[in-house]
Amino acid sequence: MTVEREYKWQASAQQFAALCATLGLAPDPQNRLDMDATYYDDASGALRARRIGLRLRRENGRSVCCMKLRNAAQHGLHVHEEYECPAETLAEGLSRLPGQGAPQALCQSLAAAPLVPIARVRFVRQPAMWQQDGFAAELALDTGTLASGAQSVHFCEIECEYKSGDFSAFTAACDALAARLALTPEPLSKLARALALSKA
Repeated sequence: MTVEREYKWQASAQQFAALCATLGLAPDPQNRLDMDATYYDDASGALRARRIGLRLRRENGRSVCCMKLRNAAQHGLHVHEEYECPAETLAEGLSRLPGQGAPQALCQSLAAAPLVPIARVRFVRQPAMWQQDGFAAELALDTGTLASGAQSVHFCEIECEYKSGDFSAFTAACDALAARLALTPEPLSKLARALALSKA
C-alpha cells in the first residue's frame, strides 16, 4: 500500500513553465508519459458510492491495475490509499491487488461481479523532480481529456506528489508556490470530474 499525498491545481502549460522556472527545474521530454485509463464500477455504482476508484491504465504501453481508496481533499491536497500492480486485464489485476495490501474481500467480490467502464481519462504527463528543504516531490503537468458516456472535456492541471522527507516542509513549500503563482486548488479527482460530465 502507498499513501499518496499530492496537490492538484487547475493550471495552464504557461503556469507550469513559470513554476519550473521559479524552482530552477528543467523537465526532460524523454520522461513524458502517455496515459490511457479506463475506470470501472458494478451496475449498482457501489464503488462510486464508497469513493473507490478502480482503473486499468496503460502508461507508455505498460498496463497497470490500480485501486484508490479516497480519504480526504483539502485546499488542493489529496490524500488516499493506493494499491497498484502490473496487469493486462482487470481480472488479473483484481487477483494480484490483495498481494499489494488491497482489501481481499473487496477484490474478490469485484472479481465475481460484472464490471462496466464508467469513465476514460487520456492525458500526457510531463514530470519533473523537485528536491528542496529536506523533501523530494514530483511536479507534473497533465494535459488531456476526461470522458464519461458521450460527454468529454479537455483538462490541464498541475500535480505535485510528495515522495519523501519532511512532509511539513513539502506542504509549506506548495502553499507558498500556489500563493506566488496564483494557482487555483483542484478539489476533485480526474475520475470525479469525468463522472460529473454524465450528470450535466
